[in-house]
Amino acid sequence: MNSSPNSERTRLARELHDGLAQELAAFGYRLDAVIGDDNLGSNNRSTLRELRLSLSTIINQVRDEIYELRNEKVKNFNQQLIDQIQTLLSSTAITYEVTGEIFIDPAHKFELLRAIRELVINAKRHANCNQIKILLTPSEILIVDDGEGGVIDKENSFGLTGVSERLLLIGAKMKITSTPAGTSVSITL
Repeated sequence: MNSSPNSERTRLARELHDGLAQELAAFGYRLDAVIGDDNLGSNNRSTLRELRLSLSTIINQVRDEIYELRNEKVKNFNQQLIDQIQTLLSSTAITYEVTGEIFIDPAHKFELLRAIRELVINAKRHANCNQIKILLTPSEILIVDDGEGGVIDKENSFGLTGVSERLLLIGAKMKITSTPAGTSVSITL
């Protein structure tokens, strides 16, 4: 445990817990009450259950981030990446594979995990893919999906702009190759 109550990490963890995490949990409880309403139709109940599952995934991610901020001994990058991808894709039929290993400077880990997270979310939401593969090598992370491609048309999107900004902060570069058969994103460190 991080023993300093005045550290920036502890302050951030406290703010996340007392603010966002509590609000999300309260929203979840209200959603549970609506789902339990006898007057709710089955189609609406099904849709609300899907939303509740998504909300639960977000709540778990926030809790994981609070844990990471409060603990000195954190999981290695590879395990954090696998856990993150598993959570992001848990409510989908998309399969994933993470192979290889990489050592990431602890000061760069947060930005890199956030960048990869955004790229996986893009593949999940926009590519209509069935599979995502992530290959880790000492100097590169390669993220490949078998979706419809077209990510090049979205280069000016806020998500990809944010990924580029995060990578720039840690001195990494991104190259995107997209075809109708899928998209490949190379992050060089």
